[in-house]
Amino acid sequence: MRVKTGQAVLEHEILGEQAATFGRLAQDLHNTLAALKAFDQRPSTAKMAPDRRAALRAGLVDAAAYALWVFVVQRECSGLRFIDQALEDFAVPQEVRVRMGAVRPR
Repeated sequence: MRVKTGQAVLEHEILGEQAATFGRLAQDLHNTLAALKAFDQRPSTAKMAPDRRAALRAGLVDAAAYALWVFVVQRECSGLRFIDQALEDFAVPQEVRVRMGAVRPR
């Protein structure tokens, strides 16, 4: 039987919180990328005024780029340094990748 020290309990709790946060951020990234993809595939968006469509789409790209940035930061905080496989697994478009970490002026 292993004796649980206060430090071991704390480390276990920290790892659990990191895993839970990582899962939430992965889901957020998935949801924002799905929203962008759905917008692009929706036939009704083709009927929008071009400037309105561009503004809505830019907002979705920005949301996905922000979600990607937060996801990558959490991965790096957890010791996972290489993101190539994650970018491929989530099918992150190039335009989202290049916007990662950038903040568009309001």
